[in-house]
Amino acid sequence: MDFKERYRQLFQTCLSVLVEPTKFWREEKEEIKAEAIFKDYFLPLVLLVGLAVFIGELIKGSEVLFSYAVAKSVREVVSYILQYFLSVYLLNELLTSVGAVKNKLLVSRLVGYSFLPFLIVSFITGLFPGLYVLSVLGLYGIFLFVQGVKGSLNLLPENQNRYTMLGLLLIFLIFILLNVFSWKLLQAFYGYGA
Repeated sequence: MDFKERYRQLFQTCLSVLVEPTKFWREEKEEIKAEAIFKDYFLPLVLLVGLAVFIGELIKGSEVLFSYAVAKSVREVVSYILQYFLSVYLLNELLTSVGAVKNKLLVSRLVGYSFLPFLIVSFITGLFPGLYVLSVLGLYGIFLFVQGVKGSLNLLPENQNRYTMLGLLLIFLIFILLNVFSWKLLQAFYGYGA
């Protein structure tokens, strides 16, 4: 598959997730591998977010500190990647607590696709930090997560709400811990700007 075709397909997948999530979860293909979701879908989006943060940091102020822009960009990329892998692992383990069988593929889809609104908002606010108010639009990812639990995971109806609440709580906790740690690490190197 060539570069142009790969990114056209990525754009169509993103559009489908955002516009018709219920239909998307029902029709998502089983033959896709968990690694492909990360490599072909999640990682390119995260790298775009990192690029946006880098460019936004360079055009933001009168004092341009190239190393700080790189560090902030890398922090964003590493945080998202770690959040993805930790979320997939913990949510997969959580399946056994609600009486389901572990399924890394389905959980990878659930995490990767429900992070899309957060990635889009991070791209916009990374490029234009003054638009941080738009961060609230990332909450659409919660709706995508709920729809994904209902549409793609084979859970009994009485266990769906429990899994959804525990899953969202875990993702939120991972997000907070990773961001606090990464900001503290960034402040250790660049105390004035982080």
